[in-house]
Amino acid sequence: MLHSTLLCCTAALAAAKSRGGPSWTAAQREHFATNGYVLQPDVIRPEDRDALVAAFERLFSGEFDTGIYPDEWHWREGISKPDAFREIVNAWKFDDSVAAVALDASIGKRAAELMGWRGARLAQDDVLWKPPGAQGVSYHTDGKYISDNFMPRDDNSVTVWIALDDADEASGVVEYARGSHRWPRASAKASFHDGAGADPVTTAAAAAGVELVVDRHEVPACSAVFHHQDVWHGSAANVSPDRPRRALGLHYIRDDVKFRRDPDYIYGRYDLGDGVVHDAFFPRVYPASPMRARRLGVTVDRRRSSSDAAPSS
Repeated sequence: MLHSTLLCCTAALAAAKSRGGPSWTAAQREHFATNGYVLQPDVIRPEDRDALVAAFERLFSGEFDTGIYPDEWHWREGISKPDAFREIVNAWKFDDSVAAVALDASIGKRAAELMGWRGARLAQDDVLWKPPGAQGVSYHTDGKYISDNFMPRDDNSVTVWIALDDADEASGVVEYARGSHRWPRASAKASFHDGAGADPVTTAAAAAGVELVVDRHEVPACSAVFHHQDVWHGSAANVSPDRPRRALGLHYIRDDVKFRRDPDYIYGRYDLGDGVVHDAFFPRVYPASPMRARRLGVTVDRRRSSSDAAPSS
């Protein structure tokens, strides 16, 4: 059965906004600290959602605004199965619509405030597309991919999972092992690309000596789930006959982290040997950095040039 927490969060946030309050209510902060995730409605506007949906079509067709290619690109048109799960990583570097959301200072501010950071950088984005019939995503923790590459390691990253379609149990909404961010860190490896299945999280729960409780929530389009780096999460297959489940995942890190001595090969390509997390690769979103302004400035200039171009005869 799906939980109804989103309705409670929506009401609480609306009340806080009407009082001129902060981005997060005390109840939401407590929910995040206890369970490892929290829902927030209306994180992006409907027009942002529409622009991202259009961008997804372009991206998986190999159309990139800046000409830069993805760091990871899973699913190729004409080669991959139509119902296979699709993912592209770091589209902010080459798609203007993704950059406009991924580098949005208001989202970075919410992430920083939730985690108690001074500021936030974008570690990576994930363009996620689960068409009807696609398999699910294996349980995993984002900390294994992201947080482990930086120091200090604990509480250094948070994920914002933004729904672009109404996500529910049928379409394979993201699900969480309640409170698992507080378990001892598991040594067993679990891969994002292993497919649906709860075996890794079952093993982790047993090792922690706790009962596994899984939470699934409906997430309306334009709303988001903010989740902790160490919370176990995954998703089931999309069994809907005709509804895709598209989402944009944004992974933010503390703005003052350094690279560990031996980062993995994906993040290690951006370590220039000095341990510095450079703004060109990991732009500071909040407070906004010059690199963020330059990237979004390119977006604005490109759109202005397109709209000002003389119509062809």
